[in-house]
Amino acid sequence: MKSLIKRYGNWALITGASSGIGFEFAKNLAQQGFNLVLVARRSELLNTQALEFKNLYGIDVRVVAVDLTEPNAVKALYDDVADLDIGLIIPSAGVDEMGAFFTRDYAALERMIKLNVSVPTELVHIFGSKLSSRKKSGVILVSSLFDYQGIPLFSTYAATKAYILMLGEALNVELRKKDIDVLVLSPGLTDTPFAHGLEMNLSLLPMFAQKPKSVAMTGLRNLGRGATVVPGLLNKLYAWENRFLPRSWPVKLFGALIGNAVKSFSKKKKRELTHEISSNKSQVANNTGGKS
Repeated sequence: MKSLIKRYGNWALITGASSGIGFEFAKNLAQQGFNLVLVARRSELLNTQALEFKNLYGIDVRVVAVDLTEPNAVKALYDDVADLDIGLIIPSAGVDEMGAFFTRDYAALERMIKLNVSVPTELVHIFGSKLSSRKKSGVILVSSLFDYQGIPLFSTYAATKAYILMLGEALNVELRKKDIDVLVLSPGLTDTPFAHGLEMNLSLLPMFAQKPKSVAMTGLRNLGRGATVVPGLLNKLYAWENRFLPRSWPVKLFGALIGNAVKSFSKKKKRELTHEISSNKSQVANNTGGKS
């Protein structure tokens, strides 16, 4: 990997930096000698990470603990770091709302749309003048493999990621004249807290969970080389299949696969609950000597 500092300067800003892919972006850039702006909601965790990066790599770190879905949060973030010569921005913060569309609380869907769509768009827009004033700048927009098609039970999430894909492809061309490299990174299943929280049996999906370190490396390695990148050979196949098949086929296929994985997860939870209730009853009976 060529030195990114020579291309993008000494400061990088990462949102969602407290865990998962965002953390691995931060760690990799710290190892390269970048000074960092770490952005997430959990101030205590960010401060711990900042201290570790400073001690290990001798870099400067600025922590901005903020909920980016709050009104004017992105503008406040910009004001907090206006004195820094930031040349690389990675909006990595995101959230999903899994489940049948009509069962989801709309307030939660609206918050997801805000974080996944509005926040990264505003970040790139508000930092635009700062990025444009530099000799060279870069932006990595973190999307998802689900951005390439509709995904039943992830309908709104997939739609938000499709927006990021379209935005990034356009900005890759539009901002090139301003010497701003734009890349869309579209990971598949990744071993993160995000994936661990999904209420589905992931083992039933024809996917291999990648390590967030590998995903982040893929993004950094490909910045400036093209508009989009999908980590992993199998994931690339899923992304490209829409070019050769009717669009409805992959949508139906993923709908069936995810539906089965959700049913399997639900059945497992019911079995565990039944076993727990049975165990509790046995324990109560033992404690009372079998008397009611």
